[in-house]
Parts: sequence; structure tokens; C-alpha cells
Amino acid sequence: MAVNGTSGRLPCGHHVGRLWDDLARGDPGGHARACEHCQAALAAIGPLLTATGELAAGELATGRARPPDDLVGRVMAVIRARIPPAPPIALPSPAGVRLQISEHAAAVILRAAGDSVEGVHARSCRLTPAAPGRSAATGLKLTISLRYGVPALAAARAVRAAVRTAARGQLGLTLGRIDIEVADVHPA
Repeated sequence: MAVNGTSGRLPCGHHVGRLWDDLARGDPGGHARACEHCQAALAAIGPLLTATGELAAGELATGRARPPDDLVGRVMAVIRARIPPAPPIALPSPAGVRLQISEHAAAVILRAAGDSVEGVHARSCRLTPAAPGRSAATGLKLTISLRYGVPALAAARAVRAAVRTAARGQLGLTLGRIDIEVADVHPA
């Protein structure tokens, strides 16, 4: 089970924190019931949810104990520690040389390229895996915030161009599909 450590997302795009909440409510949802990545994550976080529930029902109900202020952070750290990192992305290299980069490192480079566009703040960046039989990422999903008054379509085109240039020039990757999601508008 792989998860992007910076965003807490599984390879299917589902967020681990959302799975935790859904499992606590007793309904992981249709996607999670059918997805192998979500099922592996649910198997890993299920015992932790049970333990925290027992703690809350026992000691906390009687008023004898207070949870530490950083309990949620510590529990999530345990979950992340049990989930291996996302597989590395193979970069183009000379014959006989194997060159890889973590998805996180590649996302930092590509997010910075999106940030370089006037009026844009890049937020989250997720590389989509290559088609079977290919070794490099082929697509990208980038969430951005636009400054009020900046035309969305023009900004999306400029972000795509900046990201393609950075992917090619700094990583040697040729990206296919680049999805841009405008998630917020910020003041000038």
C-alpha cells in the first residue's frame, strides 16, 4: 500500500484521512470497498481506530485520563510509517544507468513551475502513473489558487506551459495530460 507522504493520498487518489473518517462512521463507501489500495489502507488503520475507540470509551469516559494534545498527529505518524512510500519515477537516462526521483521531489519542482506564473499559487501536485509497460509518469494533476481578476483559462494555459517546460528541462520527462483544478481565488 503506497501513499504520497506529503498529501496523504493513496495511488488511487483517495485521502487516508478521509478513509479514517469513513471507517469511524462505519461506511467506507463504494470506492473504498472496491479499491485494492483503499482496502489495504483500511486493513492497516482498522486496528488503530479500534484502539483509539476503546481508549475513548474507557479511560476518557471515566475522566481519569486526557489524551495528549498531539494524539492525532502521533496516530497519523504511525499510519504513515506503516505505509511504504510511493514507487519512484524513472527518469530518462543513458543505457546502463538507472535514474529515479521520488514523486514528492518531482512534485516540488513542478509545483514551483506552476507558482512561477503571475497570479497563481500552486497547491497540490500529483503525478499520474505511466501506462503499463512505460517507466515514467505521463500525466499530472495540479491544484491552484488564482488571484482575483486573473482569467482562469489563460492562467491554466500558462501553468501548463510552465509545468511542461520544467518537466522537460529539469527532469527530462515528457508529460502527456496535465489537469489543472482551480480550487480557490485569493485577494490581489
